[in-house]
Amino acid sequence: MLTLRTAEATDLPVLWALSVLPNVGCTADIETPFPLAPADSFPPTAFKDLADPDRSFVAAGGELLVADLDGHVAAMGGFRPAAGVPGRVEILRVRVHPARRRRGLGRAIMNRLEADAAGLGYLQAWLDTATNQPEAMAFYAGIGYRPIGQETRPDWDWTLVYYVKDLT
Repeated sequence: MLTLRTAEATDLPVLWALSVLPNVGCTADIETPFPLAPADSFPPTAFKDLADPDRSFVAAGGELLVADLDGHVAAMGGFRPAAGVPGRVEILRVRVHPARRRRGLGRAIMNRLEADAAGLGYLQAWLDTATNQPEAMAFYAGIGYRPIGQETRPDWDWTLVYYVKDLT
């Protein structure tokens, strides 16, 4: 049974583990054990907002959700107001356990995030992904996100792609 709910403190070690699973293209290993074992350490340094979701998401005016599948965290995603752009939220930390992909969990998370953001009066959702994640690019395009810009740097071997979707 699938339940979408607000992330709780007890979920954090699993969210930390989910956030660092290889998820670039074919590196997502569908043989990764489910349920996912909690991380043994502190939040990953690349995802400091996952150390305190209440401060990073909720207190900022957003939320962090988990998709609970039969009592186990199978996916996550959050939003918070986009810095400097009134009426827009930033969608981030969207992850689906590799062994549970292509079952509608990502779509369920995104639908709920978008509905909750619209319910709070936000007009647009913004997110980014990279060209080394073609599955993510196709997913976001398939649910109505349109590319609005790109960024690349000399030390990257991929391009960051920015997307936006109207929530009205």
